[in-house]
Amino acid sequence: MKYVLLAFILLQMIDPSRIGRINNMRGEAREAYVSGDYKTAATLYRYLSDSLKVEEDEVLINLANSYFHLNDSANAVSSYQAASLSENSRIRSKAQQQLGIFNHQHGKMEEALANFKAAIKADKNNIDAKYNYELLKKKLDEEKRKQEEKERNRPKEPSAYAKRLKAQADNLLTQFRFAEAESLMTEGAKKDQSVLFYEDYMNRLRDIVTINKDK
Repeated sequence: MKYVLLAFILLQMIDPSRIGRINNMRGEAREAYVSGDYKTAATLYRYLSDSLKVEEDEVLINLANSYFHLNDSANAVSSYQAASLSENSRIRSKAQQQLGIFNHQHGKMEEALANFKAAIKADKNNIDAKYNYELLKKKLDEEKRKQEEKERNRPKEPSAYAKRLKAQADNLLTQFRFAEAESLMTEGAKKDQSVLFYEDYMNRLRDIVTINKDK
């Protein structure tokens, strides 16, 4: 008798109209998504997620993908982060892969590498994530090797000539003659490699000259 009563109460709690509304909206959202109407799809999937509290994998990942296609980075990232918590390993993998792409686009290479690795861990059959991971890891390893080689080849100290050149460049800076200071150091490095002891200084000069040209 208890079980019959409990079943009756549960049935009363279920709102048939709500279920119908969810099914209809899910169908409309899917149709908009498949047809490439991502603005409509995002609106419908967002309503399903936020207002109707539908937490299905299809809703989560398609909402995130819709924002991605709309170039809405902020909402896309937050939606992929939500999808990355899914119990479905394939959904987690896809979400991590997309987060990796976002981080890569924004220059966050180490974070992107971690995302691609997490995507592979969630789904070893995610070929795209494997490709992205291997390509990025190779690039980062090469950059690290070049940086280490650059540090090894960096002069331990500047020559007297290099010091004089740096003093002349500093004097030009006080006169706001940035381009001349940059040219002086660059040409000097061709004559004396120890001028590269001031490489960071030279790079800052180049940045200033570039900014001034863009004004």
